[in-house]
Amino acid sequence: MNQVLIHCKPEYLSQIKELGLYYIHSQNDEIDVTVPDIDYDPNHHIVDPDEQLCYLYDIDYDQVNCMELV
Repeated sequence: MNQVLIHCKPEYLSQIKELGLYYIHSQNDEIDVTVPDIDYDPNHHIVDPDEQLCYLYDIDYDQVNCMELV
């Protein structure tokens, strides 16, 4: 299964801890969260695949800088 690396704003750290997600502090002052990729659901009420993934992991998409497959 693929993993997704989600680069979050540093001020979102306490919420990431509350969610119990695996994270590291990156060298560029971001919080990097790694989660298993989830299949995109075209019938979901959220159309954007990145937003949908964040929604399913309860991550605030407004706190995300970028995302990438790893």
